[in-house]
Amino acid sequence: MPLNWSDYPNFSAYEFACKCGQCNGRADMNPEFMAKLQELRNFVGPMRITSGFRCRNHPVEKNKKRPGAHSLGLAADIVPLKARRYDLLTTISDMRFKGIGVAKTFIHIDEGHPYAYRPASWSY
Repeated sequence: MPLNWSDYPNFSAYEFACKCGQCNGRADMNPEFMAKLQELRNFVGPMRITSGFRCRNHPVEKNKKRPGAHSLGLAADIVPLKARRYDLLTTISDMRFKGIGVAKTFIHIDEGHPYAYRPASWSY
């Protein structure tokens, strides 16, 4: 059943669409993950989605031994637009996202990974 994007008023399918160029921009996000992401957005304010859904043909997923949380619609890479990164990370931790990865230009959050230990946090 397709996601009802109106349930997530601060996000659109376009932001989460796969950018592989082969799957017509699928945005098969998990509804529970999206509800939690919307709740995060309500707390910290606007954020930019740098990566959402990735089909199995996406170059990043193809380079993995097994597809990850993005390919299940359980992950997003985000950049806060108003909140400080520290405040965003504190809220993410308080909300108990299962995976938290901190990179120089984005923060990865997920609600589970099919082949990796969770909960976990890491830096890139």
